[in-house]
Amino acid sequence: MTSQALKGKTIGFIDLGLMGQAFTKNLIQDGYTVFGTDPIPAARRKFKKIGGAPLSSPRLVAEESDILFISVPNSKISLLTARGKEGYLAFAPGRSPEVVIDTTTADSDDSRKHALLCKKEKVPYLDGCVSGNSGYVAEREGLFLVGGDKKAYQKVEPLLGEMLSDQIYCGPSGAGAELKATVNYLTTMGRCVISEILRVGLRCGFKKDFLLDALMRSRVGGWAQFRTQAPDMVHEKFSNPMSTLDVQMKDIQLGVKLASRVGAVSPVGKACIPLYREGIRAGYGDLDGISVYKAYLDREKNS
Repeated sequence: MTSQALKGKTIGFIDLGLMGQAFTKNLIQDGYTVFGTDPIPAARRKFKKIGGAPLSSPRLVAEESDILFISVPNSKISLLTARGKEGYLAFAPGRSPEVVIDTTTADSDDSRKHALLCKKEKVPYLDGCVSGNSGYVAEREGLFLVGGDKKAYQKVEPLLGEMLSDQIYCGPSGAGAELKATVNYLTTMGRCVISEILRVGLRCGFKKDFLLDALMRSRVGGWAQFRTQAPDMVHEKFSNPMSTLDVQMKDIQLGVKLASRVGAVSPVGKACIPLYREGIRAGYGDLDGISVYKAYLDREKNS
């Protein structure tokens, strides 16, 4: 299906959090009719202000949508959106969406369960996970990692190309979720690596900006994650999160779980988890994920 043919399609979004807000704002600007739902009234009001049509349940959104997106905090919640009298699979006869695209960062086992639920109702399901936070998504930068029926993917491929700068078809149901967990596993461990090397340099007595300049000019300076996160870490800028420490905790746990499932060893990931846990216990869960750096500071204070 061409991008132009998709222009007449209605779009639905279940959950209007940071990621949902970023996607729906762009889709509305592109001229799509977008329906959405969220349990938080303020999110529905904000959605309405930008031109969206808020509804009270996943079922109602599904009945109005040709293409239905899900973007919730985790895959257990995603499964719940499908079930029950107000779940999106309780649509009235003849009013099913043509395809469901779940952008939730998911446990791949849950993605496969979700695909089976949809298959019973003859609705194609894609795990369309996103590599990139809501700030990048707002700028249409990011990568869709898609698993599921390839014909369904090809149908929505032009739309996904409008929404983000890149996309990869990964294979059958669950493959998109597995590759997303792998990517996130790297970035969550990377936050600890960056925090640790900054603390070593600063404890040597180097000034913050001097250390940053030296590291940026070294080979490590070519690491995009380092370039974007290290300055905010050393200057302790953790507010206005694009992805919170709570979310990052979920991501690294998914990575360790996936490693165990496929028989890969994960000593580095397992060593990082306590730092995330300590940060959350200290009250940093709502801060940006790079606030794992504060867990290093706390350990130093307590040593």
